Amino acid sequence: MPACAPPRERMTPAQDPGDASFDAVIVGGGAAGVLVAIRLLMREGGALRIAIVEPDTRLARGAAYSTTQPEHLLNVIASRMSAIAEDPGHFVRFLARNGQGTEAGLADVFAPRRDYARYLRHTLESLPGYDALVHLRERATDIERAEAGHVVHLASGARLRASHVVLALGNAARPLPAYLLHEGARVADSWDYTAVAGIEPGADVCILGSGLSMVDVALTLAHGGHHGRILVLSRHGLAPLPHAGPGAQHEGGIDDLLPLGVLPRWRRLRQRVAAAVAAGEPWQWSFDRLRPHGQALWRSLDDTQRRRFLRHAVRYWDIHRHRIAPQVAATLDGLRERCQLEIVPARLRALTADPVGGSCVHFRPRRTAREHMRHADWIVNATGVETNIDLRPDPLLQALRARGGILPGPQGIGLASSDCGYVIDTRGRPNPHLFVIGALRIGELWESIAIPELREQARQIANAMSGTDPTPPD
Repeated sequence: MPACAPPRERMTPAQDPGDASFDAVIVGGGAAGVLVAIRLLMREGGALRIAIVEPDTRLARGAAYSTTQPEHLLNVIASRMSAIAEDPGHFVRFLARNGQGTEAGLADVFAPRRDYARYLRHTLESLPGYDALVHLRERATDIERAEAGHVVHLASGARLRASHVVLALGNAARPLPAYLLHEGARVADSWDYTAVAGIEPGADVCILGSGLSMVDVALTLAHGGHHGRILVLSRHGLAPLPHAGPGAQHEGGIDDLLPLGVLPRWRRLRQRVAAAVAAGEPWQWSFDRLRPHGQALWRSLDDTQRRRFLRHAVRYWDIHRHRIAPQVAATLDGLRERCQLEIVPARLRALTADPVGGSCVHFRPRRTAREHMRHADWIVNATGVETNIDLRPDPLLQALRARGGILPGPQGIGLASSDCGYVIDTRGRPNPHLFVIGALRIGELWESIAIPELREQARQIANAMSGTDPTPPD
């Protein structure tokens, strides 16, 4: 049987929902969901009736692209961000048509993320058949098996019949433990861009986490004229590193890496980087050559080695792999040079009320036994994403979990899924009418949230539904 052929099975009839019927219901209207819709509308052979269930009033935003701040840039140059893999210049032409420069000049630009959301919406709206797409500003609360697919239950009580359903739920922020918080603490989530932008310029801010979300917060504060202190706490105290300039690169293979465990693999990679730097290349190019092979590198590790990677190496991998624009790195460097931004490797011990207002942040720096305390007017949660589906406060995932429709992925990360995205239930059976895309596939694929991976997953899902190869739009 081909890898993406629907498995044979019997389906149990469900009560007729009566409200509406669709060829495909996409749950989630961020970048991943819109990419699936784009691929479905690109197919030949007649228009599909598609519904996107997304409470946001505008599609294609999600956690990453809902920002309106121009300082929040893509972490990849424009020429590598096309929504259509067959047309690498698609996004660059969109920027050029909107008066942001010439195609040649825009190819290596790190564009604002808000422009990418506009680009995805424009691409979707320009496709034939878009008028048949329905955006339902609702939340899905359950998905039930039916004779010819599924019934999607909405929070309003409405029900949708669907031949196929795609879970494009995106990322969920990891909440701070309740025991850390105290009454009166002013806490903002890093993805709440409006709340972060509203922090008083003179406030002392403590950011929990030092990854890409921390970078967004620091940029917002800096561009808003912030002059208060910014303390960043994270376990390793490691921040994302900058991209190098573009240039000609030779192809790189991974055959010598695949048989190795995490530690010897890391040693071999360091040897590669050292040799490349000695030859005059930026170290970043060595990681760029690994970029197309991320899924193969992850899937070649056994369970023991994956646990070792997650425990010991993941943070070091992330800061080298998920890099930031040079101008963004320069802004962070300026804050640090002025001693306004301090990144401390430490464990957070507690947040308590400060008698003078705000919070007292209690933390123990790495490799020390003494606890430190600092005042903060604001706490910003930038601890990253929740990868455990049992800990995500999502009624849909909870309902699917309760009825045995989904299974945690490898290492307890995301959902179990087949190669082309069929959701696997608790009996280990792929569901040929229920797909998953994006963040919830990290446990299976690791590389699963960037646009190159999302657009490929969207293509696979569309092909699995229709059995045709779609043609890219002009």
